[in-house]
Amino acid sequence: MTKEEFKAARKQLNLTQTEMGKELGVSNRTIQGYEYGHQKVSKSIALILNQKISATVTHHSIANTIVMDVENLKTVSLQEMAQFCLRYKKEFLDVPEIKILIDFERKDAEAKLMEQHIILKNMKNKGD
Repeated sequence: MTKEEFKAARKQLNLTQTEMGKELGVSNRTIQGYEYGHQKVSKSIALILNQKISATVTHHSIANTIVMDVENLKTVSLQEMAQFCLRYKKEFLDVPEIKILIDFERKDAEAKLMEQHIILKNMKNKGD
């Protein structure tokens, strides 16, 4: 884990350096060392931190509604949203509105391909 990743994780958890130290059981000076790159983040600290982050982005299924719990986060990146969607792909595909949207996009893509095929075929026939 790089110093930038560590700091981003702390900010994602919405913790001060002191609070992060308490959460991880290390001193404030150690946290500063991680963030300034003076001290390498151990694998065990990185693992604990990643588990804490994963716990903040959780899945809840309430009456067939998929919920991404982001209450303790200031921001959520598109990458995190995509990872969440992929993690719960099966559940998403069970949502009728999402299934309709996917089917619509597929049919739209198929129609565009068919249209391009017809145009190319007509151009080829005119050239003969």
